[in-house]
Amino acid sequence: MERKRIPEYTLVLGDQNQIQLLNNWLFSEVRKGHRILKIYVNTNRSFSNVCAPVAAILDHYRAKGITIRVKFNRNKEGGDYAWHTKFNRPLSIEDEKDSEKSDKYYPFDKVWTFSTSVGVQELVSSFILKLRQEDIIKQGVIESVEWCLNEVMDNVLQHSNESKGYVMVQIFKQRKQFSFCVFDAGIGIYNSLKDTKHHPEKAIDAITMALQERVTRDEKIGQGNGLWGLTSIVKKTNGTMEISSCGAIYKWDHGIESTNKDAGFTINKHFGTSFIDVRLNYNKPIDISGILTDSQGRKYEPVDLWLESIEDDENNRYVIKVREQANGTGTRRSAEQLRNMVLNISNIQKKVVVLDFKGINIISSSFADELVGKIIAEKGFVFFTKAFRIVNLSESNSLILNRSVQQRMAQIYYDDKLSEI
Repeated sequence: MERKRIPEYTLVLGDQNQIQLLNNWLFSEVRKGHRILKIYVNTNRSFSNVCAPVAAILDHYRAKGITIRVKFNRNKEGGDYAWHTKFNRPLSIEDEKDSEKSDKYYPFDKVWTFSTSVGVQELVSSFILKLRQEDIIKQGVIESVEWCLNEVMDNVLQHSNESKGYVMVQIFKQRKQFSFCVFDAGIGIYNSLKDTKHHPEKAIDAITMALQERVTRDEKIGQGNGLWGLTSIVKKTNGTMEISSCGAIYKWDHGIESTNKDAGFTINKHFGTSFIDVRLNYNKPIDISGILTDSQGRKYEPVDLWLESIEDDENNRYVIKVREQANGTGTRRSAEQLRNMVLNISNIQKKVVVLDFKGINIISSSFADELVGKIIAEKGFVFFTKAFRIVNLSESNSLILNRSVQQRMAQIYYDDKLSEI
């Protein structure tokens, strides 16, 4: 008996057109009666605005009983990264087996699903903590990113009529850019608003309405400020944004606004989907309270709950417990992330930051140099003594830290002398 051929598709995760093409192929093959399908991943780039929607599409068809086998070429450039994104089997923040400590510690570059408000809070907290560690972030950016993620992800839970949403976050350090894509395979913005008092005629009308202040499906559920606030932040910070739903697309790209009424993605007429892709620059300060001022003159005043949790009100300072915040004390990478975190606090809050080494048995010389030595080399010894305090350092760790600082100071001295020759 002749073996039945399994239909095959080649997927390129760096091409946004693949979202619709993949869905069309899956739909066509399922209509032909195929129940087992195979996808080859052939890419050197993978972006959140492709990975998150593709993850949702695969889940959609698998829920219908279709077996989809995904084959990665991990020897090809970008193949390991494509596998690492977990788009084939996205991580669930609500599933303890999926959301292991290592994944939560580095939540970027992975597709996550969320289905509860608790899950949204946990995911957003993980994203924001990692953003604090990855680079030096300008004032107001942390609060803006946190607000945007919370609002967009909550919209999925409130309006999509779908049990879960998909999100992927990336950071591009060379461009000083933070990006995220939130996607759901739900009814879409038009279907959510068509039977309300707003009565949009077309899908593109629904999107542009949703971008306005106080436009929502049900005012008892929400005030309709989510997409309005997101758009305000993107426009004021020279960012980019794309919203696609029910076959229509709205784009804002560095000051240029465009719409297309029939170029967006849908799974079918019942699943209009909602796709929101945002890129924000983090090397410029953002006045979020000034941006999010509503038509009645009321300002949004951000509260950084994480900063409040580490604040020592009595002594007017912030306390960083190294044992809790560092991913070990043996590597330069761990120290680099901790250094970014404490410099972000010091640069913006202008309060003393306490580095508490309680419970740390030993630190490596490279950790000490990367954390303290490089701050002194970059900012100067006087800055360090004014901005930081070190407490609960064991005798052995004191010796290691002192030696690292001495070597840095000596290097600075000799570099200055050589420059005079």
